[in-house]
Amino acid sequence: MLKLNFVIKKFKYIIYYLSMAQFIPLMILIGVFPVPSIVALIIFFKKKKREKLIFKNELKKFLWVNYSLEGRVKREDYWYYGWGLFWTMYAIIFLFAGIIAAIFHYTNAIDVLPTGIVQIFVIIPMALGTALIYVSYGMKFLSNKIKRLHDNNKSGWFLLWTLVPILGQLFGLYIFITNWFLRGTIGSNDFGDDPVKKDIVPVITIKDAARTFGLLLIVGALIAVYVFFVTLIT
Repeated sequence: MLKLNFVIKKFKYIIYYLSMAQFIPLMILIGVFPVPSIVALIIFFKKKKREKLIFKNELKKFLWVNYSLEGRVKREDYWYYGWGLFWTMYAIIFLFAGIIAAIFHYTNAIDVLPTGIVQIFVIIPMALGTALIYVSYGMKFLSNKIKRLHDNNKSGWFLLWTLVPILGQLFGLYIFITNWFLRGTIGSNDFGDDPVKKDIVPVITIKDAARTFGLLLIVGALIAVYVFFVTLIT
């Protein structure tokens, strides 16, 4: 019981900080959140002029760009699905979470509700939601970067060069420039057809998502080992 009370006490601090959602409108006014949304809207209207948009196909493309390691992704899809739409969705989620947290904070609901109710309907869902957000971002990070490297005919394992001390920063800069600004290989390469010339609606399976999650675990383990050895050396 003491341990649970300690958890709830800590959770109250989390609720307090999340209640800073009252400052989100100010952040919106100074231009923090709208940038990905503006980019997504610009590309959306550009795509709408060029082709007929079908929600089912758009959802498939979003899931494929962000959670599959297969194939190549062009710059426009990287900006639209992997950055604009993804971060717009996250901004909405955080806004909603902030509003809920503010309600809990200002109504003192944590103190009023029974401990069991708080644990089942507040603490556990928030912990699972936070874990899901981090895992989702990790999978999205790997999928986006790897498919853009594929578009430039490079293996996804090229990302490991960023772990090399000092030189890793240069590799990171190269990957950033490549992913954001450089046109991929013109025509087919080792990883598939040119997505600029042949825009297909890819299909993502549970197996694809599982592979991405497995790679995320491997990369996480490699980073943990790397940090451990660096800590020992220093």
